[in-house]
Amino acid sequence: MRSNGLSKEHVHSITREALETLTYQKYGDSPTIKSYTNWKLFEENSPLKLPIEANAGSVEIKANVLISGSEAKFDLPKGVELSEGTLGLSQPEESRILGFHFYALKKAYRLKITEDLLEPLVIVSHLSEGAFISHHISIEAENVKAPIIIYDMGEEGTKSFVVEIKAKNAEFELLTVGKHKGLSHYLLRASLGEETRVKAFTIISGGKMSHHREDYSLEGAKSELVLRGMPISINSAVDYLTNVLQYGEKTVGETRVQGFSYENGWTVHRGVAKVFESAKGSSSEVNSHIIIMDKGSLGVSVPMLEVDTGEIENASHSSSVAQFDEDALFYLRVRGLTRKEALNLFVHGIGEALSDHLEKLRSKARSNIKELTEGLL
Repeated sequence: MRSNGLSKEHVHSITREALETLTYQKYGDSPTIKSYTNWKLFEENSPLKLPIEANAGSVEIKANVLISGSEAKFDLPKGVELSEGTLGLSQPEESRILGFHFYALKKAYRLKITEDLLEPLVIVSHLSEGAFISHHISIEAENVKAPIIIYDMGEEGTKSFVVEIKAKNAEFELLTVGKHKGLSHYLLRASLGEETRVKAFTIISGGKMSHHREDYSLEGAKSELVLRGMPISINSAVDYLTNVLQYGEKTVGETRVQGFSYENGWTVHRGVAKVFESAKGSSSEVNSHIIIMDKGSLGVSVPMLEVDTGEIENASHSSSVAQFDEDALFYLRVRGLTRKEALNLFVHGIGEALSDHLEKLRSKARSNIKELTEGLL
């Protein structure tokens, strides 16, 4: 891969003294925003206690953007421009974890997509050493169509990865794959301008503690988001947050999450959908369902819908936490499958159904589902 010459823009920073004034969450008592992340682990493995530099590890994925440890390499296709800096959609003063992120951040990279992409733009964030490492990528696009794949991979240490997206009159197909063993903090924050359409699918294989948050702001008229999420915890923990804020008229927000918890796993989904008064003629939906695959595992589903306008096209939300259907398992087992094979087939099948709304990335989404589910259960 080649490194590109970069134009530089300001990157936020924060002092050690300012960090001491920040909390992980401002309002921890409300049941809808109660913290399910074990922040004590992040405190014990913060950039104040761990090295903030690391060597690049071995990554087999062919990437256009590869950030591993403290090193970054680029092999960008035609129609993607590179510079340094952020879009300013996230600030260090928001929370202690973002304060840690910007405190440890060495460089932030901006990608500008200037023409339609026929092949997926592949971005990899990776850590394989016992350090606290921050990675930050911003993507901006206007009047283009682009498929994007984001891999968030952590084998050791603590990794914070922030992705900022700003789009107008654009169409994105977005596949996010989280595969963790250690501690991970992930924030995707997107601003969708008028007539921007995003089809997103997220699959997360939790680590020791995985805090994964996606914020979408539908600011322009007729902007649309279709989000499917699949958090999986096997003897691990995932706290998955989705926030969809609708400001523009005739916007569409649709979130559906199906999570799984197994072998003392801890899977949480907290989904917020809010339609503001200015979003007349909009529709909003948030569905959250967690399946507990065995005794000893935990599932939490907390969807919340708030509508400030009476001129709404549609608004709904649903929630469930259920035990795995043992009758379905028995049906598969009498046909010769082992328990693990039957559970893998069950999870894989739901994952394929969730990813069906993706077009260009469908085969890649299914292969990632297969990789993350087979052999894990």
